[in-house]
Amino acid sequence: MNPLCYVDLTVQTGGKGTGLPAPVLAGAALRVLHGAFKQYPGHYALALPGFETAPFAKLRIFATNRDDLDTLVEAISGHNLMKDYVQLGYPRKVSQDFDGAWLQYSRYRIPSRKSGRHVEDGLRQRRMDQADQRRLPYFILSSQSTGQQFGLYVAINPVAAPIEWRSGDVLPDSYGLSVSSRAFALPDLP
Repeated sequence: MNPLCYVDLTVQTGGKGTGLPAPVLAGAALRVLHGAFKQYPGHYALALPGFETAPFAKLRIFATNRDDLDTLVEAISGHNLMKDYVQLGYPRKVSQDFDGAWLQYSRYRIPSRKSGRHVEDGLRQRRMDQADQRRLPYFILSSQSTGQQFGLYVAINPVAAPIEWRSGDVLPDSYGLSVSSRAFALPDLP
């Protein structure tokens, strides 16, 4: 995958229904996207533009080309959530001469209560405290295999611009995020 084009998904909190808050709707949208990302592994990367000013108002999906974005839209557009609560934007290209800031969106892991860790070591509490101090965004998701809810925390870190950002070596996980073994950054577009 190469972040050459993108589409914005804008969460509509005042639309049909009960007017659910943006974090709830963004989490539901990520669940739908996760299903599509699993169908097409490594094709899509997730960004949270403007998170500091308008948390969860927008999800940005990067892809290599317009065909990949069309495939994504086809995979998710039939879902009721996408029809009623999420507005799909028009696909856009990343400028050939982009020289702005770059951000890395990666999963911030917090051990579960049942992870087998000793309560005394305090790792879970330390990681939760650090996430709160850094004000990391998180999505409330449910595991299809266990049925349990969990928080998917996202660490957003500024990084230096990749030397060859058009090289195609971006391999996101099934949530569209960077992982330590396959770290990558995305352009921070307005």
